[in-house]
Amino acid sequence: MAAITDTTRPSPAIPRQGRLTGHADLRTRPDFEQLLLALCRQAGGDVHLDLAELDFIDVSGVITLLRAAATLPGESNLVLRNPPASMRRILELLGPAVTEAGVRVE
Repeated sequence: MAAITDTTRPSPAIPRQGRLTGHADLRTRPDFEQLLLALCRQAGGDVHLDLAELDFIDVSGVITLLRAAATLPGESNLVLRNPPASMRRILELLGPAVTEAGVRVE
């Protein structure tokens, strides 16, 4: 199962940051979505997710990320760091939908 660890220090000047670990697939999507939406709802700006420890993510997991990003306020973005190569390919296939949802890859 995927787990999101909120690594933000309590300061409004620092964007929300988290680390995504484990598997994000169709079986774990409900829990993954709930955790991700909670993190995004608490954000007052960009949310940065480190994906270096993500073992696996399928298309449903990527779509969940896009949906959560769309809930961020104003011009805020969901910033993905260290996404796995397979996830990068999915994001490339989704093309403009990624940018429109407010997702950036660093």
